[in-house]
Amino acid sequence: MNIKIVCNDNSKIQARIIKHKLVENGFKIVQENPDFVFIIGGDGTFLRALREINYSRYPVYVCINSGTLGYLQDISCAQVDRLITFLKKNTTKLNDKNINKMALAKIKYFYADGSVKIDNAINELQLSGKKYHKMQFYLSDCIEFKQKVVSSGIILSTPYGSTAYNKSLGGPVFCQGVNAICSTLIAPIQNSKTEDYILNSLIGNKFSIEILSDTNDIDVIIDGQDIQIDLKDICRIEVEIDEDYIYKLNMDNKSYSRNLLEKMLKSNS
Repeated sequence: MNIKIVCNDNSKIQARIIKHKLVENGFKIVQENPDFVFIIGGDGTFLRALREINYSRYPVYVCINSGTLGYLQDISCAQVDRLITFLKKNTTKLNDKNINKMALAKIKYFYADGSVKIDNAINELQLSGKKYHKMQFYLSDCIEFKQKVVSSGIILSTPYGSTAYNKSLGGPVFCQGVNAICSTLIAPIQNSKTEDYILNSLIGNKFSIEILSDTNDIDVIIDGQDIQIDLKDICRIEVEIDEDYIYKLNMDNKSYSRNLLEKMLKSNS
């Protein structure tokens, strides 16, 4: 069984220990074409690792938490010996209970020349004005709802991203099984002249954004990382849940929602 190990700078000692244990138990450490990717760190490490390997759908991700809460990193360093035993016993017969299917957000950038660029996110897409500039755009659910918005930006999050920046902005936290996107505005401005009511948060299957302000003044951030993408001549950006999934090991048959609740209660105790 081929295993790739990814860690943050603060987890290098734990990574060396885990690597040694894996090799002792007959696992092969590789950089290319792994069967499993061990990600050691916090949630940020998981997000960066996914981005670096282009959200690859093939390997199973094994998330080992060496940070604080770790909503996505649900295996502790103290459980590594049990994890290795589990993998040796179940390598060829992992079932649905041992795997969490994590839906990605599909991001489409539509340009005036008819071209389309596609990207993915596991947590969220954030569009925001540079240097506190406001941005103007139309927000639509691609069915019937459409509103003109002036705000500092917008977050379009998956269920996993709903616990992050979306939550701090007052957006709803929703469960893993809800295959939807949540749009939450960043500091929207109410139009006092027309008295239009701005909906701060919406949940839907797909959202479209038509940018009205200067695209040079807009930052694009995916899963907490600045993205260099040319927004010149952009017509619209669409975000929806992708039909593809990535697969994360669920050693204790524990749902993401249960893990989230337990850690939220722990952080508040």
